[in-house]
Formats: sequence, C-alpha cells, structure tokens
Amino acid sequence: MIKEPEPHSFETEERPIVTAPGDLQPEERLAMERPGLRDWMELRLGWWGFVRKNLDEPMPPGVGWWQTLGNLLLTLLAFQFTTGVLMAMYYSPAPQTAYNSVKHLTTEVAAGAIIRGLHVWGSALIVVVMVMHTLRVFFWGSYKKPRELTWVCGVLIFQVMLGFSFTGYLLPWDQKAYWATVVGTRIAATVPFIGHELLILVRGGEEVGALTLTRFYAVHVMLLPAALMGLVGLHLYLVRRHHIAGPVMPQKGKPQPFFPNQLFKDAVVVVAGLAALFWLTLNLPPGLEAMADPAGTDFTPRPEWYFLGLYELLKIMPPGYEALATLVIPGLITVGMFALPWLDRSKSRHPAKRGWVMLVGMGVILLIGLMTLKGILETPPSSHHSAPAQEGGAPAVE
Repeated sequence: MIKEPEPHSFETEERPIVTAPGDLQPEERLAMERPGLRDWMELRLGWWGFVRKNLDEPMPPGVGWWQTLGNLLLTLLAFQFTTGVLMAMYYSPAPQTAYNSVKHLTTEVAAGAIIRGLHVWGSALIVVVMVMHTLRVFFWGSYKKPRELTWVCGVLIFQVMLGFSFTGYLLPWDQKAYWATVVGTRIAATVPFIGHELLILVRGGEEVGALTLTRFYAVHVMLLPAALMGLVGLHLYLVRRHHIAGPVMPQKGKPQPFFPNQLFKDAVVVVAGLAALFWLTLNLPPGLEAMADPAGTDFTPRPEWYFLGLYELLKIMPPGYEALATLVIPGLITVGMFALPWLDRSKSRHPAKRGWVMLVGMGVILLIGLMTLKGILETPPSSHHSAPAQEGGAPAVE
C-alpha cells in the first residue's frame, strides 16, 4: 500500500521571496546594478566565503600556542620569497661578478643591507621554527591516521628547505661560501660506486667553479621554489581536510572556532617572530668575507650551523668510513622520518605509550644536538687561519 504524502508537507516548505525590480528602492536598484568591490569579488571568486570557512574552522579543546608555528613558517616563507626576488634584481650569477653584485647590494643600494639581512636571518629562523614544528608533531603523535600524508609532505618540505640553505650558501661567492661548498659537495663523492660521477653532476666539473655557481643559482631560484610552492599547497590542503590534531590527552569542552582566540595567538607569535627577525637584521647584519680564492690556503671551511652536526660527524669518522657519516646515518634518519607513520603501530598518541619510537627519536635528537653543539663550540673566530679541505678526502680537522 502506497502512503500518500501528508497534506501539509509541501504547504510549509519555505519559498524564496522574489522582489520585482519595480518594488526596489532606488538605492537598492543601484546596488544590484553597480555592486561594491566586496560584492563583486564575492560573486566571482567566493573569497569571503573562503575566508569565513577558515575563520570558523573548529579547533579541538586544548589547542593553543604550539599550533601557531605553522602560520609563522608561512609568514617567514613569504618574507623569503619577497626578499629573494628583490636580491635577484641585483645579483649576477658569475664568479667574476657575483661577489661585487652582493657587495653593491649591501653597501650601495638603499635598504639593500636590510633586504639581505632579512633573507639571511630569515633562512636561519625558518630552520629553527621548522625543527620546533616537526618536534611538536612528533611528540604529539600528530602523524598518525589519517594524517600520514600530511607528515610525509612536511618531511619533503623540510628537505626542500635544507636544499634552499645549501644552494643559497654559495651565491655570495666569498671565501666562507666557497670553501663550505667544497666541503659540502665532497659529501657526494662518498657515495659508493657512483660518488665521483655524482660529484661531477653537482659541481658541473672537477672543481667548484662557474658551472657550480650557475647550477646552484638555477636550483635555488627556479627548481626549489616550484617544488616548495607545490608542497606547501598540498600540505595546507591536507591540514584543512583533516583539521588540526588536538592534544595527546583529549580535553573536555566544545570545539572553538579559529577566530578570535586562536587567530589572536597566531598573530602574537607572528609579530614576535618578525620582531626577532628585524632585530637580528638591524643589530647583527650578515658579513661578507673576502672574495672566493680557490688558491687560498688560509681559510677554515665551515658550513652553516644547521649543517654542523653532519660536518662534525664526518670529522670523527676514521678514514675509509666517511660514507657511514655522509650517507648511511643521514639516509636511515631520512627514511625513518618518511616511514614513521607506518613504523609506529601504537594506537595511542601519548609519548609514554610509544616506547621504542620515542627512544629512537630521542636518540636521533640527542645525536644531532650534541654534534651541532660540538661544532658551534669548536667554531674558530672570524679570522680563519687553517688549511681548506683537501679534494681527496674528508675536511681538514683542526
């Protein structure tokens, strides 16, 4: 037997009220014919709906200051892109002109020293904030289902940012940049079987020279930015799709929208981060050593602080075991980071219930931290008086 619909089911349905054009007041008719900028943009882009959706995104109870690092990273990346474009307008990627173009930007261009300082210190702050962000995700277990790909994408972003730091380090073409790159590219030669060919590929020849500078510049301003933009876009999409993971111990209370409480915390951290960036730029402007001299013998090669751990690990290795420090250990750490969501089979996100994962993680953090600290403490003063790395092996040990 077919049940007929109730008589009032259609009668109570709300219907839109259509107003005839003749019923509109002159001001309303003008608003429809000539919409304001906000209405015009909303009609074509839906931007206000997109903004409102993100402002109203529910935040789990307990989310707070530790979840502000992502927006700080995005802000610092925006500064890096902006200052990088401004610097590229004055930079000449050739051994004969690179050093003088950087010197010209620093000493003669209006605000050039500030632009370069923001770029140099911004790259260091990005590494610091990214490490903090990665550690927060690791300790909170935020890489677990369904956020495995979000973590993998973040690890890829980390690798790309280290690539930015390595390729950008050579561009000033001063003594420090040149000899640090000699040491860094020698790492490629420690790869078994294909080490020499890989070294030639990275350098563009047997020595660090014009082709090395050209390749590093091309990778730094074209390949890596394209990769970073794609990965950041994917990462943001995954974060929005799966939302932010709450504390490891669920807290009582209802989810709160991102605006205004969490937005306020994000704004405070971003302002504090930018204040630190400008303070470093104005009070500790980056220096410029003498122009690169491949024949010089009075400069100690030193990488930047975020590569010091690998450098010190390489120094303590006995002859013949360099690949252990440059390939095996870093390779295992990198593969472990990518595979972490699948290696960690614990159903709990609490650190105390992820025994072996936390032990291994703490061991890796301690190793990197101690090696980096050792390198910082043993860094000689700015007046370098030691032989550069020899092309035939590991860097010279002081």
